Amino acid sequence: MNIGEIIKINRTKKAMSQADLAEVFHVSAQSISKWENGTSQPDINQLPSIASFFGITIDELFAYPTDLEYERIENAIDNGYPFSNEQFIHSENFLLEEIKRDPSKHKAVSMLGDLYLFESCRLADKAAHYAKDALQLKPDNKFDLNTLNNSMGGCKRDWNVESHTKLIRELKNLIKTNPDLSRTKLYLLDNLIEDGRYSEAEELIAEMGDFKSKIIYDLWIKERKFGFDAVRKDYEMLLANDTLDWAIYADAADRLAYNMEYKLAISAYEKAHEVAPKPRYVDMLQSIRMLAGILGDHKKVVETCKRELTLLEEEWNMTKGQQVDHLNELIKKHSAIV
Repeated sequence: MNIGEIIKINRTKKAMSQADLAEVFHVSAQSISKWENGTSQPDINQLPSIASFFGITIDELFAYPTDLEYERIENAIDNGYPFSNEQFIHSENFLLEEIKRDPSKHKAVSMLGDLYLFESCRLADKAAHYAKDALQLKPDNKFDLNTLNNSMGGCKRDWNVESHTKLIRELKNLIKTNPDLSRTKLYLLDNLIEDGRYSEAEELIAEMGDFKSKIIYDLWIKERKFGFDAVRKDYEMLLANDTLDWAIYADAADRLAYNMEYKLAISAYEKAHEVAPKPRYVDMLQSIRMLAGILGDHKKVVETCKRELTLLEEEWNMTKGQQVDHLNELIKKHSAIV
């Protein structure tokens, strides 16, 4: 989009005519028309007033080329950079316009969903922050406790809220339309097991036949039915096997960590990290670092932070940025404790 298109979009949102806008900026309606069709542009001295009137930044008047706009939004989400309200609205409007032009454009539809999810997480963090402040002012307040609990993903006692019935129904409908959706079936398995619908999960596993993570799902169901002690030796045998895919070790580590078997979980994450194809993500090292923190092993936290920095530099050519700064801050903090 060029500056004229952006002015037109924002004018339309305000339900203004070209004549209305011309009156605001003390120019002729013909000038507005020329801006919007691209035959001329506003004087540079008018840009601050235009941006201020529409509630956007001057930079947002000069939109990136479409491909770079997608890249900008994707990188911001992937790197966890919070959007300002203006940046969020700008990104939302860009994607909505892309969908309006072509409703079948998967990239725009998918990224818009990702953008809303990213923003909802940011808002949940803000909700938790103010709920904690409110509880300092009025401890044990039910309303504030609910806000804190829900914004931080806490336990929900109501069955209809806690269960995944609606999501399970959606996943089943997707599979009914296309029975070959293998990844969707894994999401369905996760939610069936989480809701204790083991017989349905076992039926689905039988239908799927032999698949890579079958061993983990079999162990997960057994664990949920009979408790972790019933599968401890199974997990130990799994970790003794050096021929499995890295994702199997990572899944096993997740289950071990969930059951507070932190040392075993660290061993499993180490195996997953060791055999994962390069360039590797830092997820396994991040998990090791977090578990080391839970165990109070500050030396290992520092060591793992340094390993993360090395991985980012050697495998992703990343030597600066928010992630690097965060790791250096952790090294400083935990080194002081050691």
